[in-house]
Amino acid sequence: MNVLMTKTMHSELCSGITDGHALLDLARGWLQQGNPIVAYELLKSAISSTEAERDQSLRARILKETGRVKMMQSEWESSEAYYLEAQRVFVSVEDHKGASECARNRANLHFQKGAYHKAEDLCNQALDWASTINDYELRATILNTIAAIKSATGELQEALKTFKLCLADFQSAGNAIRQGNVLLNIGLTQTEMGDYGDAVISLNQALAIALEVKDLTLVEICYQNISKCHLKLNDTILAKSVIDTARKILPGLNSKALECELNVIDAKILRMMGNLSAAEELLNKTHAMVMEHNLIALTADILLEQGIVARGQGTPEPARVKLDAAAKLFQQLGIERGFKDAVQALNDLSRRTDA
Repeated sequence: MNVLMTKTMHSELCSGITDGHALLDLARGWLQQGNPIVAYELLKSAISSTEAERDQSLRARILKETGRVKMMQSEWESSEAYYLEAQRVFVSVEDHKGASECARNRANLHFQKGAYHKAEDLCNQALDWASTINDYELRATILNTIAAIKSATGELQEALKTFKLCLADFQSAGNAIRQGNVLLNIGLTQTEMGDYGDAVISLNQALAIALEVKDLTLVEICYQNISKCHLKLNDTILAKSVIDTARKILPGLNSKALECELNVIDAKILRMMGNLSAAEELLNKTHAMVMEHNLIALTADILLEQGIVARGQGTPEPARVKLDAAAKLFQQLGIERGFKDAVQALNDLSRRTDA
């Protein structure tokens, strides 16, 4: 949207509207539609209104929404400046919820920039304000960020504890879909810790909620990760059953990425069941699909699995080429776990050929 069009639209939208409250509501509506440009123009008018000059609480809400606009536009420093000023005003009018939301949003900004210590400090500040008003929903969103920070810094036990506290607050708030997402995070954390049995329980709980609220994306992610856990537990029959159920419940598989992901898991199952030729055929087919749709991350997964299959077929040189390519691609993508798996597979191959 060019500048002239934005100004014209802004002029039409604001025609006859000068009330700061009404302008703020209009801006929020445009933000919900994913249009921060028009929202920002409306917020500029709102902050200059007579109502915003007289009502500090309204001024704080306008500043907070402007921070949100800047965050949507990836203008991190500008966004934090607006959130910080909004937070200061909220504190001055003793609006603890508003202050907490601003501190939490600032924490999310720092988290995205990798400034984990600063993000956690802001989360703790936000948590104190949210706790004074017993806002379970708000507390839960803050705890979710803290858990994500712990996970990012490798403190998995602490992350797991915090996710469980977060789940309890979402349960108190009665927010079903957020409970499902937190249970997913708990299951993924347990998977990363190697607690695959517990992870299956958590992921199945998340799946039950996802099916109840009809969240297709969550359903897909749960099925993928439940089958992966069964594979880690060497239960190929259950893993295969989960994949088959996913294909029945998710007819059409509108997402090519999901279809390819399920194919890779299916190929692993075939390989573990000793059917290397079928695994190879499925991987080759899937490799063509990911190349067509430019699914680079899945390309690395396929190369890794193709290398392992080739190793099992007794063809070390093709295996080495595939595994080496997978390792390099994982490293390029910054996927540490995949890189380690590829290096381990290469080391296993070297031991077999040197024996």
